[in-house]
Amino acid sequence: MRAIRSIWPWLRPYWRYGAGAFMAMIVSVLINLSIPLLTSRIIDDGIAQDDGSFVLRLAVTMVGLIIAGMAASAVASVMGVRLAFNTVTDLRRDVYAKTQTFSFGNLDELTSGEILTRLSSDMTKVTMLLSMGLSFIAQIPIMFLGALGAIVLIDASLVVIVLVMLPAIGILVGYTISQSNVLYDAVQRRIDRLNTVLQENIQGAEVIKAFVRQDHETERFNEVADDLADQAAKVNQLVASLFPTLTVISAMGISAVIWLGGGNVIDGTLTDGQLVAFISYMALVTMPMMMFAFLQPMISAATASMSRINEIFKTVPAISFVANGVDLAAQANPGDIEFDDVSFRYSSRAATTEAEMALCNVSFRIKAGTTVAILGATGSGKSTLVHLIPRLYDTTTGTVRVGGVNVRELTKRSLRRNIGIALQQPELFSGTVADNLRFGRPDATDDQMIAAATAAQAHDFITAMADGYDSVIQQTGANLSGGQRQRLAIARTLLLEPAILILDDSTSAVDLETEAHIQMAFDKLTDTTIVLVAQRISTALGADEIIVLDEGAVAAHGSHDELLQSSAIYQDIYRSQLGDAVDVGQAL
Repeated sequence: MRAIRSIWPWLRPYWRYGAGAFMAMIVSVLINLSIPLLTSRIIDDGIAQDDGSFVLRLAVTMVGLIIAGMAASAVASVMGVRLAFNTVTDLRRDVYAKTQTFSFGNLDELTSGEILTRLSSDMTKVTMLLSMGLSFIAQIPIMFLGALGAIVLIDASLVVIVLVMLPAIGILVGYTISQSNVLYDAVQRRIDRLNTVLQENIQGAEVIKAFVRQDHETERFNEVADDLADQAAKVNQLVASLFPTLTVISAMGISAVIWLGGGNVIDGTLTDGQLVAFISYMALVTMPMMMFAFLQPMISAATASMSRINEIFKTVPAISFVANGVDLAAQANPGDIEFDDVSFRYSSRAATTEAEMALCNVSFRIKAGTTVAILGATGSGKSTLVHLIPRLYDTTTGTVRVGGVNVRELTKRSLRRNIGIALQQPELFSGTVADNLRFGRPDATDDQMIAAATAAQAHDFITAMADGYDSVIQQTGANLSGGQRQRLAIARTLLLEPAILILDDSTSAVDLETEAHIQMAFDKLTDTTIVLVAQRISTALGADEIIVLDEGAVAAHGSHDELLQSSAIYQDIYRSQLGDAVDVGQAL
């Protein structure tokens, strides 16, 4: 019931399918309850009276009822399947839509493997419950009460046997349910881990092969797979042990009925047909318990899965945008960027001191239309800093302003539409080159697309491909080199024609000559604010201003010449890349 209650909002639009399945299953149950009565009459009024025609008539009636019962069960199954797949399709859409509201902070905590499990394995378990389980669950109380009433009417003296059996079966089933609920949740979490490891191995295949770590990764996968198998074995062993035990209890009850009921037949208080009917109805009394035990793994799995799916819905997006925010495009200088005493820590890190913060008390201003380079050692906070500009993360303290407006007050569309960002590890999608280039601007013309690709030095290699801009890109761009992927990502960003262009070390995989050509294209974007996250001094030399980060704080800022005179950190970076023989004084 907990699983059904939690899924009710998605189930409600298709209640007619559920009602149809319920009614069809009631018909099937009523037919099943009538069969023992007919059997009793065939024995007592037909066979005992040597009335062949009566036996034939009731036998034909039984066959007709059985066929009708099978038809009703088939209708219930069809309705159940329609209910399940319509409901779960809507549920899956809403779960996916919810994940699209998550910020980077949410995705840091919910791994992609966990999300994939919820959208695949967990959804499958809910589908199984809805398509098969609901129809069977609906017939359990009807069959139980109907059969129990029938045996009371047949011979109340034998009911005590059933009353002894039911508590034993109930305790056994109840214990199994309580234990398996916990175990099934543990199984699903291990599936999460398995999916995460598998995804890491597939995405990191090149690195694994380059470092000859196939054996290590195989061992790591096997450990996770064995852990999953052990946990799954525990729950399956628990459920598997239930059925033989229930069968033994049921067999003992039937034996007791035959023993005591046989005496009643001899005494003449019970007919042969009634004894057979009593045994049949007793089986129908215990059958719902057996059926529930059979469905219980499905119910437990679906309950655990719905609980995990609800975790997605209960997750509050770390970043929310105001409904009636400010339009960045309407501001006088949408390319203006200002950091005002900004500090930031990742939610997964319990930073308590300044040294543990990813960014600490960062303040600077970038005027619209200028080019600024962000330099610093690995881990100094460069990527973190630029991620705060389009609100991929929110500041812990302090304020980031774009166009003179606090980014928290801007609409999502106007902020993100006016900021283009190209990352060092570009994400490309399966589809054509043109599809990827137009990803952020589907209405771009061919000429605009070609112009952006030309500026990013991508046009030549695109046209050299078999189908040019219609060439198919494999998943994650596996059929392209690192430099080609980066140039496509830059072209995709340029096609947006944003007010602010952020390049997060996005030319690290291209050669210096190609990078120089790309920089020349950037120089023509006189109205665009360009923020370059750079590892190479050559990338930063043409910038109007250079900001040097050190351990999350601004260590220095100014032009190249100014920093060569005033910043020891910048001088060290300069020497490390151009060689110890370079004299800073001569460079000036």
